[in-house]
Amino acid sequence: MQTLGMIGGVSWHSTAQYYKLLNEGIALKLGARHSARIVLSSIDFADLLEWQKDKSSKQLIDAFVAEGRRLKAAGCHGFVIASHTLAWLGDIVEAETGIKHISLYEATFNKLHSLNATRIGLTGTRYTMQDAHYRERYQKVGFEIVVPNQPHLTRTAAIVYTELVQGIFRPESRNVFNECFLDLVSQNVDAIVLGCTEIGLLVTEREFSFANSEKIVAVPLVDLIEANVTECLSWMLSS
Repeated sequence: MQTLGMIGGVSWHSTAQYYKLLNEGIALKLGARHSARIVLSSIDFADLLEWQKDKSSKQLIDAFVAEGRRLKAAGCHGFVIASHTLAWLGDIVEAETGIKHISLYEATFNKLHSLNATRIGLTGTRYTMQDAHYRERYQKVGFEIVVPNQPHLTRTAAIVYTELVQGIFRPESRNVFNECFLDLVSQNVDAIVLGCTEIGLLVTEREFSFANSEKIVAVPLVDLIEANVTECLSWMLSS
């Protein structure tokens, strides 16, 4: 088993889910006595919020490269960034350290391709939904991106930062996301990406079902962590 490095803490609630699923996956593949070889480098989320204020992203890049170097020194040959908003830093860390980035983006794209989805509803942080940088990543590999209309965009983005990253998961907030999903479905999406690693902790279903005038319609909900863990396990157990 290869040792996986993880840059987490962004937030720690989703990082804990990564850790849980990686260990469950290893036990399933190798037997119940086995557990995942992981080195975790956990960032203080409050520091991250300050680094994101730097318009040049220099503080953010420098911090993540430093974390990558710590993982390399600890014997990791591959790593994952446990965040959709910050996964773009993975390519930079890989270039600076030489350790392989098991990309959350690529894992998500592979999952969407397996669903034969092309028109994608994207939820997440305000950065994810409004910054062209994120849409372009999806568009470069053939996906058409749709984001929620207002007020759904603002309401769901606010829930991510005021509740989910603090480990607060309320039924009322799940209802807000369901309303957002209905808005995206009305825009004829083939699948919806839960584009923040904490959203899948609130919305535990993996499809959004609703009744129209003719039948029950079900649209896949793609969880980032589950998709990324699948790719991580494949890498960890490769020869």
